[in-house]
Amino acid sequence: MLKNIFLVLILSSYCFLSFSQIPDGYYNSCVGKKRAELKTSLHLKIKSATVLNYGGGDGKTWSGFAKTDVRPTDGKVWDMYSDSLRSFNGTLAVSNMNIEHSFPKSWWGGTETQAYKDLHHLNPSDATANQRKSSYMMAVIDSIQTYSNSVIKVGKTKKKEGMLLPAWEPADLYKGDFARAYMYMVTAYEDYAPLWTGDSENQLDNNTYPVFENWTTDLLLEWIKKDPVSQKEINRNNEVFKIQGNRNPFIDFPEMAEYVWGNKSTIPFTLNGVVDYPFLNYPNNNDSVKIGNVYFQKSANFILPIKGMNIKSNINFTISGTNSSSFLLDKSTISQTEAQTGTNLLIQFIAQNVGFQNALLTISGGGIQTIEVKLNALVIDEFVALPATYVTYNGFTANWTRDKNASSYLLDVFTLKPNGQINYSTILEESFNLPLPNNWTKEGWTDNSLAGNIKLGSGNTYGKLTLPTLDLSNNSAVLTIRAKQYSNDTGAKLTVNLNSQFLSELTTSANYQDFKVEIPKSTSISSIALSTIVGKRVYIDNLRLEKVINLQTTQSVLDFPKLVSNFISYSVSGLKPDSTYYYTIKPNVSGTPVSAQIKVRTEMSSNQIVNNLQNIKWIKTPKGITIYNPKKNCSYAIYDVKGKTINTFKNVMSDSFDIKIPRKGIYFIQIKQKDKTTSLKINY
Repeated sequence: MLKNIFLVLILSSYCFLSFSQIPDGYYNSCVGKKRAELKTSLHLKIKSATVLNYGGGDGKTWSGFAKTDVRPTDGKVWDMYSDSLRSFNGTLAVSNMNIEHSFPKSWWGGTETQAYKDLHHLNPSDATANQRKSSYMMAVIDSIQTYSNSVIKVGKTKKKEGMLLPAWEPADLYKGDFARAYMYMVTAYEDYAPLWTGDSENQLDNNTYPVFENWTTDLLLEWIKKDPVSQKEINRNNEVFKIQGNRNPFIDFPEMAEYVWGNKSTIPFTLNGVVDYPFLNYPNNNDSVKIGNVYFQKSANFILPIKGMNIKSNINFTISGTNSSSFLLDKSTISQTEAQTGTNLLIQFIAQNVGFQNALLTISGGGIQTIEVKLNALVIDEFVALPATYVTYNGFTANWTRDKNASSYLLDVFTLKPNGQINYSTILEESFNLPLPNNWTKEGWTDNSLAGNIKLGSGNTYGKLTLPTLDLSNNSAVLTIRAKQYSNDTGAKLTVNLNSQFLSELTTSANYQDFKVEIPKSTSISSIALSTIVGKRVYIDNLRLEKVINLQTTQSVLDFPKLVSNFISYSVSGLKPDSTYYYTIKPNVSGTPVSAQIKVRTEMSSNQIVNNLQNIKWIKTPKGITIYNPKKNCSYAIYDVKGKTINTFKNVMSDSFDIKIPRKGIYFIQIKQKDKTTSLKINY
């Protein structure tokens, strides 16, 4: 707990300690900036450093550690990776310790650049801890743990949604230290953005802002709050500055991370935290509005939020640039009040010319510094069918882009009917000739060292192999496994689970054989796992997962296909409610292919909606009620007898859901779908 002794508890003294060795004017070039612009200005300030040579000896890394990483209580090496106490060896390397790149050097390819030798992220580390940490990303170990020395943990993390990834986790005592070091590295070496590679791919993106993936940003911001800047970090920052001539701004200004990535990112940075001049919270200077791909002679809208503080008068908008005539605004000015409270600016893009289209939106007035926002769009001259619009219970409007050679189009509207035939499409196959990628998960004992197979289990440990996350929400599948028992482990069984639920048990023999397991339709993040028990080992030679495709034939709706004139939309009517239809469109030009199918689901009729609502059932439970058979696209609201809202629900997708009721009494549940409403009276 040594670090906590030096935590500065009073803000005024904390700021004095943190600022004590910052040269006058050092951060002046960053004042008035926010978000990406602030990060880049920090980069320009701290990117140059006079680094020590790497290694042990005078003028090398360990001579720096002798000044930057000394425990004040006993003069020993301050190791943030273990609780081992070791003495310095002058300026030479300390036995059983490494120079650890807290921000792994492999993430930029390992070249011995300035970043390789930068003390701001180099730390003395216990050699074993360093080796176990490897070049994994930094996160919370919330799944399998493979190493712990009471200071750091190594294992798997689920922090990135839908993935289980190798990672390491520092002690709570140092989480803020490492978070600020990471922030320093992606800022000082902002120009390394194209280089980020290896284990960084799930933590960093190849851009200059925001760099961190969203889950990492949230994690680091959480860590710097829970582990604020300590005297240890302040002292170290000052000592590194004496050696290298650059500083870590996220230590000098503990709120700097919030101005760049967090809850202050809409406020300009100032040295004292006070902004008393007019500015826009958003948009930011040099922001880009990317409208995306727009088909020729079509249009697209973009809503740009506008909000400011200390605004003195009207805010004005103008568009200039090469393609300015293609970008239209719904207003050219907003009032001081609108700017202060926040409003939206509608930008409409008209695709008049093919190719990249650019313009510049200039925002001025109100006392703010002029802001320029880049507007971009790409106009595509390609014939495609577009999603339907104006969908009703008995029809819709079919849409497509114009073909410059066509004077008419053949529109077909149809349904799909199963024809009893099945096809298979391989979605995953593994022969185990190479080490498995990171998106496979191994537990217990697994051995992939022999090319061509993988062994699950050992004489005293189970074995488990989990496939990458799969989307099985639309189709069932067939899993084919080629496997045999290990040696004399007679009758070794291989268990197959889907989403942690038992699916099948396969009994192997001395020779390889192919097993087929039917995988039912499941979820978009399905997990298939294969496992063995202790002492019953299995070799897997090959594994193949095939999607089952039920083949269908088309059945055109009455009067279709039909030739329509030179339009780019057509109103279809006379269809059945609550039914699935498809349409294709083909230019009436020889050799032109038919478009892709567009799927449309007509809405329910009024009578269907009423019947739907009436079929909803409920029962009492100890804590409230359970609604059974809820319908899609419904909203639910529960009220007490005085009309007070107890709870609301929307678009419930499960077969049932619970509503908690606070106390005994009479309640009403209002169920609404479109313009139809019904009510249930609950005597609880």
